[in-house]
Amino acid sequence: MDELIGKQIDQYRIEAVLGEGGMGAVYRALDSNLARPVALKIMHRQFASQPEFRQRFLQEAQAAARLNHPNIVAIYNFSSSPAYLSIVMEFVRGLSLGAYIKQLAQRRQVMELSESLNIIAQVADALGYAHRLGVVHRDIKPDNILIARLEQPDRPGELPIRAKVTDFGLAKLLEGGIETQSGTFMGTLPYMSP
Repeated sequence: MDELIGKQIDQYRIEAVLGEGGMGAVYRALDSNLARPVALKIMHRQFASQPEFRQRFLQEAQAAARLNHPNIVAIYNFSSSPAYLSIVMEFVRGLSLGAYIKQLAQRRQVMELSESLNIIAQVADALGYAHRLGVVHRDIKPDNILIARLEQPDRPGELPIRAKVTDFGLAKLLEGGIETQSGTFMGTLPYMSP
């Protein structure tokens, strides 16, 4: 994972590791053409050489790129080369809801009800929007919700936070697209509906 820090992939200079999952890692990178930070999700090489994983990764990018909503991480680009398969996304300054909950627990605190309700409302709005466009996330969990602090709230009376749904890797396109076999287990068990 760390071996990519300082390297350049296309116009993106990799600066730091943000996280790692089963199929890939996410890095903070600098887009040297536009001089802005981005999140760069790179598929692990052992999966990038397999056509079915390459197709699923492309479909993740396509599913998320269809979505233009303030509470969904924006997709900027998809890159496919023999060495790397990557999705270029909006960089969200903040932390995941999972990390935030862990921080609160370490300080023996709980999230304020108003903050919880604000986050839930934003996530519900994002998922409702995605569903109306025929995209079902299928792995919604605290680690797939990013929390950014704002200088001022979007609307009067709201808290200065923005929740952003990310990682549409298991998304299902309702009319064709990403398919799974019957009986195939996908998602994160503790967060799956019965």
